[in-house]
Amino acid sequence: MTVTQIFGPPGCGKTTELINILRQALDDGIHPSRVAVCSFSRKAINEFLDRALVQFGGDRKTFPHMRTLHSTAFHALGLRTEDVMSAADYKKLGDLLGETFVVNAVPDDGILTTTDFSKGSQYLAIIDRARYRMVPLEEEWRCHDTFEMSLSKCRQIYQQVELYKQKMMKSDFVDMIEMYVEQVTPPPLDMFILDEAQDLTPLQWKMAKKISAHATDTYTAGDDDQAIHGWAGARGKEFVEFGDEKRILTQSYRLPKKVFDLAARVVRRIEDRVPKLYHPTEEEGNVVWHYSLDGVPLDRGSWTLMTRTNYQAKLVATQLRNLGYYYALRGNPPISVKQGRAIQTWRTLTSGGSIDLQHAKDLYDQVPKQGDKAVVKRGAAKLFDAAAPDQMFTMEDLRRDYGLLVQSNLFGEIERDVFDILGLGNELATYLRHVEKAGEDLTKPPRIKLSTIHAMKGGEDDNCVLFTSTTKKIEESGDQDEEHRVFYVGITRTKKFLHIIQPPLYDGNRRNYRYEI
Repeated sequence: MTVTQIFGPPGCGKTTELINILRQALDDGIHPSRVAVCSFSRKAINEFLDRALVQFGGDRKTFPHMRTLHSTAFHALGLRTEDVMSAADYKKLGDLLGETFVVNAVPDDGILTTTDFSKGSQYLAIIDRARYRMVPLEEEWRCHDTFEMSLSKCRQIYQQVELYKQKMMKSDFVDMIEMYVEQVTPPPLDMFILDEAQDLTPLQWKMAKKISAHATDTYTAGDDDQAIHGWAGARGKEFVEFGDEKRILTQSYRLPKKVFDLAARVVRRIEDRVPKLYHPTEEEGNVVWHYSLDGVPLDRGSWTLMTRTNYQAKLVATQLRNLGYYYALRGNPPISVKQGRAIQTWRTLTSGGSIDLQHAKDLYDQVPKQGDKAVVKRGAAKLFDAAAPDQMFTMEDLRRDYGLLVQSNLFGEIERDVFDILGLGNELATYLRHVEKAGEDLTKPPRIKLSTIHAMKGGEDDNCVLFTSTTKKIEESGDQDEEHRVFYVGITRTKKFLHIIQPPLYDGNRRNYRYEI
């Protein structure tokens, strides 16, 4: 068994390198069923699988072992969805314990964390992190600011969760990895590829090494400089130490020169790292500094805005709305693309036009069907089952034969606004009118995206805005290497222009906590 480490600095084509390695293996006669590709991240696996299917053909079943670690464990253990702790299970537990538990995990997901700031969810996060790190709960407890929480309550929740799982014969997501390590014999493999290896927790590494032990050749890929999931228990050092041979990719196909120079200044601050020499593109690019969002030219082009925390992302979202920009927060726009298309469809009808069958069905899917605001009768969508596939519909057709309830006044006008038709509310309607007037297309995903730096990892955009605001807790953290890595990742997401919003150190008598780039 040989283990080759592939270090891929930002934009250096790590996935392309892995695809080329896979191509060579297939050309040498290795069957796809004898290759496993794993990652902690569903995003990484989906990208790899999509590219593999384009390059080599076939379908999802062609590469049966191309999965996240959690999905690999889920299938190897023969689990069903109903065997896994669900939101409903955590709701029952929360009611029993007087806590609120919110989780965002599904069997194919990567980082399995809570999604809100309730005490119950924080307790769960601490318990899971202890298990991922394979340390006693008491040791994990000392790593957190828990002034309004108690260790005894944390132990109680842990015990109750374990009792509930035993009684209901269910597993949670950490259980899957633990059971794989303890119970599963991995299939014999000719090749094992482990992507985003810097983001695995010690428990996940134990699973990955077990799979690797059953493979002839193993390739681990990642970048210790981008190991920013320490908060979830990940250890980039495991990636650095597990390997027989190092291969460093040396050409970034993303970073222009000025952005590269700034990134180099930040990455050199990381004390514990593997040095890497790589090169920028031939483009100059640009880095522009601001004190606030007002001076950033968001009026055109594709943009991604990144903050250090979820709370800060919500504050920026409010700014964007007040400035009249259409945006998506963590991938979620103010209205869905389907709602945007329904708006366009309704306007076609009210202007005397006709729509096809699919647009009619989609419209009915989006409008209210009960109460005073009902737009169509309940069950009216089933009437379309008898329609011809090429049939077209006018407003009058829908009223007469398909349960549309909205009527015209004496002048033939629809008095209800399209946003009222969709039940969107006055405040949202006012905002959407404003962004449409500014030329935004509600039928397409917003060109302005807003997320945390962590959520943007692995992504890129032509134009990026990086907010350097942090918190007192982050600034006083004993692990500043983690912060250097986080902002290194943020800086290196752009392909052309980077705008940095660095707030003044003091706002009156109030101290602004920020990362000093």
